[in-house]
Amino acid sequence: MSVIEWKKKYEIGHSRIDFEHQIFVDLIAKIYDAAKEGKDKEYLQRLLYELNKYVEFHFVSEENIMYSINYPEYETHKHHHEKLLEIYNQKSMEIELGEQTIDDFLTFLLDWFVSHTIIEDKKIATYLKGKII
Repeated sequence: MSVIEWKKKYEIGHSRIDFEHQIFVDLIAKIYDAAKEGKDKEYLQRLLYELNKYVEFHFVSEENIMYSINYPEYETHKHHHEKLLEIYNQKSMEIELGEQTIDDFLTFLLDWFVSHTIIEDKKIATYLKGKII
């Protein structure tokens, strides 16, 4: 069993966003498994780079969805994304420099995913209730 697996409680009710979140969970699990198996530093850095690119893509995708439906909290949500990406980049750099452990980084990723999805992203689904997607 990995550090995280997709669960129904993570679903927000928008098929595209939920699908993208499943990929995010898979990437976190992949990083955890690679660290647990003692994979070399270069491989872990490649996985972190993949996750970074995926997060950038996902945030733009989610923001486009919010924009297209005139989501009233678009700017606030976008700001959350910007701050999360900033923290992610900082922590990723700290790993490269040996200033942070992969375990601490994984804790950050899990907290980020769970809290942002369950709190912020569910607001999008609440707004969409009764609308045609």
